[in-house]
Amino acid sequence: MSKYKNVFSPITIKGVEFKNRIQVAPMVPCMATPEGWVTKELIEFYRPFAKGGAAIVTVGDSAVNWEHAMDHEGQLNLGDDNVKMGLDDLADEVQRYGALISVELNHGGRFANSMNLASKGLKPVSSTPKPAEIDEFFSKLQGKTPAEVEEMSIPLINKTIRDYAEAAGRCKDSGFKMVMIHGAHGMLPSQFLSPYVNRRVDRYGGSFENRARFCIELLEAVRRRVGENFIIEYRISADELVEGGMKLDDVIRFVNMIKDKIDILHVSAGMLPNPFTIQYMIQPLYVPYMLNIHYAEKIKEAVGDDICVTAVGSVMTLENAEEILSRGKVDFVAMARPFVADPEVMRKSAMGKEEDVRPCVRCNTCCGRSAFFKKTRCAVNPINGRELQYPNGKVKKAEEKKKVVIVGGGPAGMQAALTAAERGHDVVLFEKEGRLGGTLNHAAELEFKKDLKNYVEWIVAQTLKCGAEIKFNTEATAESVKAENPDALIIAVGSTPLIPNIPGADRGNVHWSGDVDCGRVPVGHKVVVVGGGLTGAETAVDLAAKGKDVILMEMQGPDALLSGSSLINRFSLQSLLMKHGVKVVANTKLEEITDKGIRTINSRFQWKEYEADTVVLALGMRPRRDKIDELRHLLPETEVHVIGDGKQIGNIYAAVHAGFDTAAEI
Repeated sequence: MSKYKNVFSPITIKGVEFKNRIQVAPMVPCMATPEGWVTKELIEFYRPFAKGGAAIVTVGDSAVNWEHAMDHEGQLNLGDDNVKMGLDDLADEVQRYGALISVELNHGGRFANSMNLASKGLKPVSSTPKPAEIDEFFSKLQGKTPAEVEEMSIPLINKTIRDYAEAAGRCKDSGFKMVMIHGAHGMLPSQFLSPYVNRRVDRYGGSFENRARFCIELLEAVRRRVGENFIIEYRISADELVEGGMKLDDVIRFVNMIKDKIDILHVSAGMLPNPFTIQYMIQPLYVPYMLNIHYAEKIKEAVGDDICVTAVGSVMTLENAEEILSRGKVDFVAMARPFVADPEVMRKSAMGKEEDVRPCVRCNTCCGRSAFFKKTRCAVNPINGRELQYPNGKVKKAEEKKKVVIVGGGPAGMQAALTAAERGHDVVLFEKEGRLGGTLNHAAELEFKKDLKNYVEWIVAQTLKCGAEIKFNTEATAESVKAENPDALIIAVGSTPLIPNIPGADRGNVHWSGDVDCGRVPVGHKVVVVGGGLTGAETAVDLAAKGKDVILMEMQGPDALLSGSSLINRFSLQSLLMKHGVKVVANTKLEEITDKGIRTINSRFQWKEYEADTVVLALGMRPRRDKIDELRHLLPETEVHVIGDGKQIGNIYAAVHAGFDTAAEI
C-alpha cells in the first residue's frame, strides 16, 4: 500500500472520516424513473464504485425542483419528499462499504431541458434571458429558433434558493452526510456569478458582490437547513474559458467570499452550454491527462487550509492520483470514467495488479448518451449500466460446457474469448496475423490515441492469459474449423479497407489511412484525406500537426463530418481541425486521382482539381464476406454467430458489446 500512501491517507472533516482521498465524480447515468425516483438500476450502477474502494461516491446532476431545474431525462427529482425513500436505500447500499454518499444538487437554468419545459408550458430561466450556445448551435443546424429564456423574477429566485435548501435537507434526512452544490460548468449559480451571462441591473447583477449574491444566499440557506455538522461541497469552474467569463483570479476572489460557508471546493473548468469548452470539463482522448489540476492547486494555494480542495480532470489511474496528492497541494482527487471502465480500479491497483485494470479510452460514449436521452453504457466495459443483469460484474457460469471456436482476434473476437472463457467454455481462437488486435492496432498508432493503445495492450494481455487456445498466423478454413469439432462458432473476421474503383486509385502516392497512421508509407507535404468521418478527421489532424498542408474531403454534407465520434469528442476534434489549419471540403466526391492531385465533382455538379502529392483514403471498411460465407454453414445456424465488422461496420463499442453479448448467451 506504500506505493499509494497519499491516496490511502484518511482525512476527517467535521467529525466525518473519509477513508481515502478518492472521490467518484458526478456522472449522468439517466437511470431514475420518469418522475425522478431512485431505481434498483440506479443503486446497482453506483454500488460497484463504493465496493471498489472509493471514499466518496457522488450521484450526479440531480434536479432541485421539477419545474425549471431539470436538464436531462432520467435524473433524480430532489424537489419532492417522495424521493426520500429511494434516497434512503441508495445511501444504505453505498455506505455499507465504508464510502460516503453525496449528490450533486443542480439547476440547469438556461441549459435546462427546453423540450421538457415546453411540454409543461414553461421556458428555461436564468439570471438573464440568454439562450445556451449549444442550443443556438443545434438550432442553426436544424433551421430552428433556439428556446427563449426568461429572466428570473425575485420571487422565483427566492423560491429556487429554498429549493436548494430543501433538496439538501431531503438528502440529510435520507442518511447523507454531505452534498455537492453544482456551481460549475455554466449551471444556474454560475449563470448569476458570471458576467458572461448575468446582465441584470438589480441586486443580483452588476457588481461582483451583486452577482455573487445568489450563490451566497443559496449556500446560507442550505447551511441553515442541514446544520453545521454536515459537509457542503461546492463545485466551480476555475476558468469558464469564454471571453467575458469568470477567470481564475475572479474565482479565487469568489471562493474567499464563500469559504466560511463550505467545507470542500471541487475545481473543474469550462461551461456546458458552450459546446467548444466541453472538452475541458469532460476531456476526450485528444487532450492530456490531469488537464485541470493546476487550477485546483492554485486555488488551494490561495485559500490554504481554510477549506479542502478536490482536483478533477482526466485523472485516469491511481498513479495519476498519487502523483497529484504527493505534491500536497490538494486534498482529494476525483475520478469518474476510470470507475466506469473498471469499478475495481482502486482495489486492483492497491493489490499491485495495475496491468489488470481495464483502461478507459475517453471516447465519451458514457457521457454523450445522456444528450440523446439514453442510459449510460461504456464502450469497453459491457456490464456498465447493466449491473442488474450481471450482478457483481460477472457473467454466470455456463450450465453446459461447450467448445467454442472464434475466428478473428480483433476487439469483438477477443472480448468473445474472454467472456466465453469466464463462463467455463473451452475456447479456440484463430488469428490470421501474428498478433491480436485486428484493426485496433492501426487505430491506436496515432500519438494522441494513447488511451486506445492502452486498451489494446490490456485486452490483448487479458486474452493471452484467459485460458483460450490461440492459433496465430492461421487463416481459418472450413476444414480447420471442422477439425476442431466445435459446439459453437463465432465469426469475427473483421473487415478490409474500402478502396474506390476510380482511375488512379492504384497509384503509388495513394494510401489507406491505416497505413499512414502506422507510418508504413511516405507522406508528402500537400495531402488530401478523402473521407471526413472520425478516421479521416483524426488522420488529417495528425498530419496537419506534423506540418503538412492538409485538405479533408467529404462526399456528404457537413452533418456527416466526424461521424462515428461521440458528441463531446466531435467538438474537440472540430477544434483541432481548426487549430491545425485543416481545410474542410464537404459535398464533394472524388472522381479521379491524377499526376497533380485529384479531380472532384461537388453537389452542384461543378468539377474542381485539388493539388496533392499524397492522397489518403479513409472511406470506411467492408466486411470480409467471402470468409464469412465460407464458414457460416459449418454448424447449425443457431450455433453460428457473425459479430463485429463482419456483421456491420461499427466502432469499438459495437465490437466489444457484440463479443460480450454473444458469448454470454452460449
